[in-house]
Amino acid sequence: MSTIREGICPQCHSREILANAETTEQDTLAVQLYEEAGVQLRGRRTFPIKAWICTHCGYTEFYVTNPQDLARSYRRSLASLA
Repeated sequence: MSTIREGICPQCHSREILANAETTEQDTLAVQLYEEAGVQLRGRRTFPIKAWICTHCGYTEFYVTNPQDLARSYRRSLASLA
């Protein structure tokens, strides 16, 4: 499966790609995890998201900037529920 990060839109096959664009919604579009169950301030981690956008058809893919850190935090949050 090809992704837009390879420089070609998987929908329309255009090479007009805006790569690694900052995303915003008020402050930032991001993934948030709480590493400890029931704790909303302490242990909160934010993971920024970048966008790849086809400027021909508008197709967009989002990617978290550091997936390894996200995976580690997710595993910690699951462990805190056990």
